Amino acid sequence: MKRWMLSILVLLVIGTTMLAGCGDKITPRKSTVERPLIKGVVTEVVTLRAVVEFYETSGSVKAVNTSLVSSKVMGMVRNIYVKVGDRVKKGQVLLEIHSPEIEAKVSAAEEALEEAKRLLGKAEAEKKLMEVTYRRYERLYKERAISEQEFDEVKTRKAVAELEYERAQSFLKRAEASLKEALAYKGYTTITAPVDGTVADRRIDIGSMALPGTPLFIVEEERFRVEAEVDEKMLRNIKEGMDVELEIPSLNIKTTGKVSEIVKQVDPLTRTFIVKVDIPARIKGLRGGLYAAVRIPVGSRDRIMVPLSALFKRGELEGVYVVDREGVVTLRLVKTGKSTNSTIEILSGLEAGERIITEGIERVVDGGRLSG
Repeated sequence: MKRWMLSILVLLVIGTTMLAGCGDKITPRKSTVERPLIKGVVTEVVTLRAVVEFYETSGSVKAVNTSLVSSKVMGMVRNIYVKVGDRVKKGQVLLEIHSPEIEAKVSAAEEALEEAKRLLGKAEAEKKLMEVTYRRYERLYKERAISEQEFDEVKTRKAVAELEYERAQSFLKRAEASLKEALAYKGYTTITAPVDGTVADRRIDIGSMALPGTPLFIVEEERFRVEAEVDEKMLRNIKEGMDVELEIPSLNIKTTGKVSEIVKQVDPLTRTFIVKVDIPARIKGLRGGLYAAVRIPVGSRDRIMVPLSALFKRGELEGVYVVDREGVVTLRLVKTGKSTNSTIEILSGLEAGERIITEGIERVVDGGRLSG
């Protein structure tokens, strides 16, 4: 084996010597790489952009005004005129209660009023009669046709008639007040909407007994806001009137609201405080209890942002096509961050000042050269 290897080594040395002794020199030929030409694309130089940073949290949609509609009297529910989700106007009838006791009070008060009117009429007639009698007796007394005692008796009867008339007037006023009170209680048997809004909940059915103070309906005014719990470290960053980005995924809605109230009392358990953000316009389908994402601006910093159209995706890999000074295109893998409607942040893999292809990446071949 050793001899065989030695022979091969000798032959290699001889061959090398013979090549070195040849008079002609071997000159290597230059090789050119043929790169496919790329047309119909748009490029852009990467720059740093000031991008607003946000603190993100979540909250719930709540009506600005929520009315708990309850009964002031006890009685059986006779009719219900609305259902959950119905829009109602202020004063619209929601429910009727049947209360025999209240109806009996109204009847009694009406009868008492009629009796008071009758008594007043009688007292008024008696008073007028005694006024006429008094004037006649006064004339007779001056003519000395009657005695002083007779005249005093007439004066007394006149005074009694006037007193009875005043008492009848007072009785009438009390009867009117009693009827007014009874009718007020009867009015309580008709439950109406306190505000314009939407019936968010109904807590009673026909035939059930309504009790004073027990909620029957929840009516939400059609103005809503988002109440969100915010970390205590944000207490100095949030001001009333500032704009806040809101998203309600269930309705596929993104909008901007304004901070209307800051409850600065921090919850010692969660270390958060409540921020209330008014939703500016009426949104179809909006109701209390819906989930909302809240993004509060906290400042800005420079970032590399590229158009979404520049991003190449293949499975889990993401990249952009970078163009060098000679126009050669190379696929560069990058790490991305947050995105907007039209741009996406590049966290690593790309530097400011580099040129990338932003439109027409479907025409690009890795390693190709831009035409022109």
